[in-house]
Amino acid sequence: MLMILGLILLFLIMIIGGDRGVISLIALVGNMLLLSLAIWLMAAGAPVLLVTVGVGIIVSCVTLFYQNGTNEKTKSAFAAVLITMTVLFFFIYMVVWRSETGGLNEIQAAEDDVLYYNMNLDINMRNVATAVIILSTLGAVLDMALTVTTSVYEVSIHKPEMKLTELVESGMQIGREVIGTTVNTLLFAYLGESLLLFSYLKMQDYTLETLLNSKILFQNCVSMIFGAIACVVVMPVAAVLVGRHLPGYNH
Repeated sequence: MLMILGLILLFLIMIIGGDRGVISLIALVGNMLLLSLAIWLMAAGAPVLLVTVGVGIIVSCVTLFYQNGTNEKTKSAFAAVLITMTVLFFFIYMVVWRSETGGLNEIQAAEDDVLYYNMNLDINMRNVATAVIILSTLGAVLDMALTVTTSVYEVSIHKPEMKLTELVESGMQIGREVIGTTVNTLLFAYLGESLLLFSYLKMQDYTLETLLNSKILFQNCVSMIFGAIACVVVMPVAAVLVGRHLPGYNH
């Protein structure tokens, strides 16, 4: 069934998306291979955070430059993502470290399959939790950054008389319009994959207090929250960077 659905997706991308659709598909496959390589390297004992940073940079390059070409829009978007994720990296690591949310959550620890796992892993689970949040956040940030830089670039072409401050405000306004749908996408993605979990917790008569203080709720929500924060932060950064690099505005 998965193969059939995959073939349907491939067919639709090639027919509707054309050449750009094929390029996007190749980039998607490449990113999946990179993430698989990252998991293999972490399991082999490579530094988790170093692997995460390296894979994150490569994935950003593939997503921006391979799919959309090398131009002022993609360069500015890449720089904005790099700045935003560098700043958030320390906050994400601090939150994970203080909350001690690495490793198996309550539901995973209670499953029968865990009895067959070898739990003597020489991997820092806090670093793994940090890596999961960073990589989960990266996709939304790339999308928001490119949206803002593309909008500012297009406005500058059609209205070259606009000042830099006006261009930045224009990009911010478009970002404000998009941020609502982006947050909704993150929210519903989390809710969609957690419906069965919430049903299970309800059937087991877990109290609201227990749920709010559980590791599983924190693990599921923190990626969504940091993703929304990153999208908001990257908006002004991307708008300013692309505005300053456009011809006639680099002053």
